[in-house]
Amino acid sequence: MPEQPLGGCGPILCAPLLRKVDRQLISLLGSLSAEEWELQTIAPRWRVRDVAAHLLDTVLRKLSLVRDSWWVDNANPRTPGEVVELVNRLNQEGVTVYRRLSPALLIEMMRTACEQSAAFHESLDPFGQATFNVSWAGEEKSLNWFDTARELTERWHHQQ
Repeated sequence: MPEQPLGGCGPILCAPLLRKVDRQLISLLGSLSAEEWELQTIAPRWRVRDVAAHLLDTVLRKLSLVRDSWWVDNANPRTPGEVVELVNRLNQEGVTVYRRLSPALLIEMMRTACEQSAAFHESLDPFGQATFNVSWAGEEKSLNWFDTARELTERWHHQQ
């Protein structure tokens, strides 16, 4: 039997999966007791409420930056270390703000933001150039389908 060449498969268009993952997240968050919101997560500095705050922040930040072209920070990281530093700073700032919200308000905002995010990703040309590259995959330029897959991975990963 001849060997098949190594290589990837074609793109996986997963924008519709965002809605499913987000529904499960919102359902999970809605089922938590007040005590469970305060449980420590695997991330040393974050409790459950902090992870929820982080997920809300990343959805809102992406909509503002990409959909609405609203750039407040003119950061231009040039090295992988500078990218990590910027992402860590933005993540911590978002968690600091949104962890102050009550669980009920955070969930309601998450529901609205996730709906808008899913609609936005579904509206993109999957083969158009993404605003942000998927740098952890070694890409200097990425297509929208891959950036959407990154979003799905991020949301799924944090739910675990």
